[in-house]
Amino acid sequence: MRAPGLLLLIAMALLGSGAGPADPKAAATAKAGTLTDLTPEFVAFADQSAALPDADRVKAFHARFDPVLPGYFDDKGTNQARFDILVAQRLRDFPQTRQKFVATAAAFGAAFTRGQAHFTQAFPDYSLSVPVYLVHSMGQQDGGTRTIGGRTIMFFGADVIAAIHDETTIGPFLDHELFHIYHEKYFGDCPQLWCSLWQEGMATYVAAQLNPGASDRALLLTEPRPIRSEVEPRLGEAMCSLRAKFESALPDDHAPFFYADAAKGAFPPRYGYFLGYLLAAKIGATMPLQTLAKLPRDKVKPLLMAAIDGYGLCEPPADLTP
Repeated sequence: MRAPGLLLLIAMALLGSGAGPADPKAAATAKAGTLTDLTPEFVAFADQSAALPDADRVKAFHARFDPVLPGYFDDKGTNQARFDILVAQRLRDFPQTRQKFVATAAAFGAAFTRGQAHFTQAFPDYSLSVPVYLVHSMGQQDGGTRTIGGRTIMFFGADVIAAIHDETTIGPFLDHELFHIYHEKYFGDCPQLWCSLWQEGMATYVAAQLNPGASDRALLLTEPRPIRSEVEPRLGEAMCSLRAKFESALPDDHAPFFYADAAKGAFPPRYGYFLGYLLAAKIGATMPLQTLAKLPRDKVKPLLMAAIDGYGLCEPPADLTP
C-alpha cells in the first residue's frame, strides 16, 4: 500500500534533479515574441515516470508542469477529474504516439518561422506580440490562445498537430492562428457569440485567401466531421439558428457553434466556423482584406447582421410567438 507513494517520491526527486532538459521559465516571465518548446521536457517526464501507477503519475505531471503553465492543465473545476483521466490515458498511450509527436515537434520551429514570413507578406504590420509555447496539450488543442497568469499566451499542441495536420494543412493552420494574434489589436474581444463568429470566421477566411485552392480539410472545416455537406442544404435554417443566439454570452449557446465535443445537435459540431467563414467572405467581397481585418467592433456588428439577414428572414422562436 505504501509502494505507490514511495515511487511518487522517487519520481518527483528524479524529475527535479536536473535530469533531462533544463527547467523552462514560467509563462508569467516569458518574453513576447519568443517560442518556448516544452516537448523535450514532456518526453523526459514520460520516460522518467513510466513506472508510476496512473494516479501518482498524474500527480507528478501536475507537479512538474502546473508551475510553468498555471491554469493550462489544472484549475478546471468540476471537469478536473475527467481531464486527469485523459491525462493518464495519454501518458499510457505515449509510447505508441511518441515517434510522430517527436517528429512533429522537431519540425515545428521551422514551420512556424515559414508561417510568420508567409503571413507577413499579406499583413506587413504583423508582429508576434505574445509568448508562444509548444506543448503536449493532452488533447486540448492544435493551436490557440489562453490567458495564463493574466497574460495572453499562444499555445500549439504538438500532440494534436501530429494527429490531424500534415504538410498540406500546416500552412493554412498557422495563417489561421497568426491572424488571431494580429486581429486582437484591432477587434479586441467580447463575450457575445457574434464576436466569436467574426473572430473565427475571419481567421478561416484569411487562411483561405492566403492559400488559394485550400481544401475544407486544410481550413479545418472537416473536424470532427465534414461541415459543409451537412450545412449547405439547410443554410437558411443554420443562419437563423445563429441569429437567434447572436447576442448570447452563455457558454452553452456557444458550444454547438464552436466546440468539437459539443452535444449532439441539429448541425455538425463547430458549424459556426463555416457560417462565420461564409459571412466574412460575403462582407470581404466589398473591401480589401487588410481593411476587413482592421474593422472595429462597432462596424462589424451591423455588417454581420445584414449579411445574415441576406440569407432570408427568420421566424421568431416558438416560445416567443404571441
